[in-house]
Amino acid sequence: MKRVNKKYDPLYLPLKEVCKILNVKPHIIDYWEKRFPEIKPYKIGKRNFYKKEQLELLLQLKKLLDEGYSLEGARKKIFQPKREIKKEEAYTPSLFPNLEIPEGNLSKHHQDAPKKEEQYFKTLLKDLLKELKDIYSSL
Repeated sequence: MKRVNKKYDPLYLPLKEVCKILNVKPHIIDYWEKRFPEIKPYKIGKRNFYKKEQLELLLQLKKLLDEGYSLEGARKKIFQPKREIKKEEAYTPSLFPNLEIPEGNLSKHHQDAPKKEEQYFKTLLKDLLKELKDIYSSL
């Protein structure tokens, strides 16, 4: 049986390797540590080491800064919880979203039109359902 060589996957990465990965100098990471308490390195023998979660955070931060965000803007982007869209805010497509017809100005003919249209769509859906049932029974 052949042995499979696994890549060396350390738990902690030294500051020097993190600097190579991010392509920044160590003093920049020190500055980010002061601004982001979440990037607190582990001190082992007077040397700084980072976990993978911290490295991912640093990568996100570097990417946002390269895109033009400020440190405060990057903080908001990374740590602000994702806002859920409420049902009222959900986008519903419409042909004429701002069109409103006052009810008092409608003639009797126009008031009956929605009822005829509703009946037309009901019969159309019934016919469609019948065709789908026929297709299903033929399978």
